Amino acid sequence: MSSVEWLACAEPGSVEDVVLASRSLGAAARPRFVESPDVIRWLAAERPGSIWALVGELGEGVSDVNAAAAMAADGTLRSVSLVRRGASGSLRSRAARAGIDLVIDPAELEPACAGEAPRKQLLRVEPPSAARVVPAPPPVKGRAPLIVFCSGRGGVGKTALAAIFAVVAASWGLSVSLLDLDLSCGNLYSCFGLPGGEDLTRLLSHGMPKGPVGAAACEGVRLSGPCDRPENAELAGPSLNGLICSQTSASDLVIADTSTTFTEATATAAQLADRLFIVSDGRPGSTAADARTGGLAVRLGIARTRIARLENRCDPRGKRRAQLHAEIGLEAARVFCAPDGGEEVAELLAAGRASQMTELGVPLADSVATMLAQVLAELGQLPEHDAAKRALEAGEPRKRSFFGRRKEARSA
Repeated sequence: MSSVEWLACAEPGSVEDVVLASRSLGAAARPRFVESPDVIRWLAAERPGSIWALVGELGEGVSDVNAAAAMAADGTLRSVSLVRRGASGSLRSRAARAGIDLVIDPAELEPACAGEAPRKQLLRVEPPSAARVVPAPPPVKGRAPLIVFCSGRGGVGKTALAAIFAVVAASWGLSVSLLDLDLSCGNLYSCFGLPGGEDLTRLLSHGMPKGPVGAAACEGVRLSGPCDRPENAELAGPSLNGLICSQTSASDLVIADTSTTFTEATATAAQLADRLFIVSDGRPGSTAADARTGGLAVRLGIARTRIARLENRCDPRGKRRAQLHAEIGLEAARVFCAPDGGEEVAELLAAGRASQMTELGVPLADSVATMLAQVLAELGQLPEHDAAKRALEAGEPRKRSFFGRRKEARSA
């Protein structure tokens, strides 16, 4: 994937407002202005997930809200922001319903006088959830990808998947920061035979770390979280944004496991994620749980291009499970499938031997390697490692020759 580009469209009188908004989002340079919203949509279709769009006030007779809503509906942009002075509550509600990621009022960002900090932080579209949300920063050169696992119900295997993803990445020579963000009841450490991960409450009480943190889970993997005392979970939540960002600067890859509910910690990680995996396992009720989780992710402003579905414990010869409800906008989300690991995987994890998955040639680890290679390749972060390249090739569709098709036809 190419590097992220900031594109904007606005009438001349609104240009500086858009520039101010882009700076508040962390843009390193002035956004490139194009003549119409259609140009942004066309470029985004060519390079999905690589463009941040800002829409200022447009010419007379052209609705900026409708233009931004159309961009959001395409699902090809990394983020869509609407820049409007004096944005009302009804406008923000309308934008939230349309899937627009942010509504920014430049008046709230302007300093009271030269040299002062902005009077107010960036205003975010208010989601119908009590969780505090944080805008995802644009990718920065040298910043590690963040992969987050979430689900609408427990027991789907997301903790096991997070552990195996980390082990596979480490086997490719990557330094991995593994975060257990089920702050009250997480047990990711048990997959590695540890008595616990590094207590996030204690870690964050010493200020924001500037380098890698966490207990050594296995070679190349450091594990942080959860909180030693469940009652301290709320104390760690507000600092997680800074912790995650610090680890994306100190590691090659950051992987986060989350709770089954969208707590503040889960919402923060989900919004910062380069890939948010919604994990399910096909049990009764899983489709409804996925729909609720996916709908909330969309309402929190997470770009659809950053959301994927992961069907765990799949029968490789069976039919793909039911699609998510169309009304949440994820019916076309990319689907990854992981086979049932069976008793072998369950026994290894129960014994704290997740690190041996790749050494023993476990089929589930091979499937995870293929998924991880595809995701890192899409993000332009696939490591120069033979095993990573083989995993990527294993996931490519096989090309059938003309004679191969004839042979299949005859055998049928």
